[in-house]
Amino acid sequence: MREAGRGLVAAVAALLAMAVVAAAGLALLGAGRGGDLGALTAAAVALAVGGTAEVGATPAAGLPVAVRGGIEVMPLGVSLAGAAVLAWLLLRRRESGLLVRGAVAAVALPIGLCAFALPARGKLPLPDGVATGGCVRSGGSPRLPRSGALDAGFSVAAGPTVVGAAVWTLVVLAACWAVTRFPALTRVVSGKAGSNPPYHSRRRRGRRTLWWLAGGSAVLGVAAAWAFGGPAAAGAVLLVLPQLVFGVLLLGLGVPWTVTTTGLASCAPDLPPGGLASWVTAAVLLACGVAARSRRPGDPLRRAVVSAARLAPAAAAVLAAGTLLSRASLEVAVSAFGMSFPVFDARLTANPLLALVAGLAGGAVAGFAGSLLADGISVSSRAWKR
Repeated sequence: MREAGRGLVAAVAALLAMAVVAAAGLALLGAGRGGDLGALTAAAVALAVGGTAEVGATPAAGLPVAVRGGIEVMPLGVSLAGAAVLAWLLLRRRESGLLVRGAVAAVALPIGLCAFALPARGKLPLPDGVATGGCVRSGGSPRLPRSGALDAGFSVAAGPTVVGAAVWTLVVLAACWAVTRFPALTRVVSGKAGSNPPYHSRRRRGRRTLWWLAGGSAVLGVAAAWAFGGPAAAGAVLLVLPQLVFGVLLLGLGVPWTVTTTGLASCAPDLPPGGLASWVTAAVLLACGVAARSRRPGDPLRRAVVSAARLAPAAAAVLAAGTLLSRASLEVAVSAFGMSFPVFDARLTANPLLALVAGLAGGAVAGFAGSLLADGISVSSRAWKR
């Protein structure tokens, strides 16, 4: 019962973390001025685990015409906050109770997220005369009618949210189980393996360093966005920081992102790879290579090969998964007299297979170079001390 209670606490804490991050990001974006911040926060939390949102608008005059749309996007900043809190609490205790804690969390989280999805509905105010955008290549910018002529609202389907929450929770639990199966990961994340006090202290320092590095990076990104773009940019970064990171890394590795649209505004602009993203990606992967280097005694070249073999599959899996999770789509259709006509479809995608191959190549090179760089720095520092 004690382990079951800890699993329930972990699930509640994860939900609260997701709600806080979602509410903070939406508040910085100014969403509270245009609608119910509580309902929008619930919708963002539901979307963060794979739920789908539906939007619609009908003429205030009561004409039998309606505009319906569906939005599929995961605010990965919210998703990652909940996953980090859940994994941290599940791994704080002994490994023998992980199955019980995880089972309780796997039941409680979908129920809690279903409770978030049910009230995630409300009205969407439409500003007067706002442009709907349109494709820059094709020109033109169709405009919405005045806000008084339309009644717009949004809602979140509970079914996809529950299914997505169950899958999301199982993925986090699988990651926790994998951490307990590999001693190196356990030392960094949980700090429970081993009994040598000095070694145990080093493990605890490594665990603190990992969490402080992750949290510090998020705070630094939000602060930089606020400094250069104001509160709205900070709110956007808080919600989609992982998407931005994956986007830059993939562009730096040569994987383009494509925005395809069909319907009234058709175009397919690409986000070309290269440029500054290449340098940022090289620096990030090299840092990962230094951190993941093998410390086994022996030939430096052999250690570099081991590090490359260790980092390559990890980088490939993370980038491929990030590519799939960072996809977004928007569909809009008009319903009139019992018939539906699709009018607009927009998708943001990247090739996950290309991301997998690029991750393998980039991870292998970074692991090899990072290990040699770390060995060179270590040798130079010892020579300098002498």
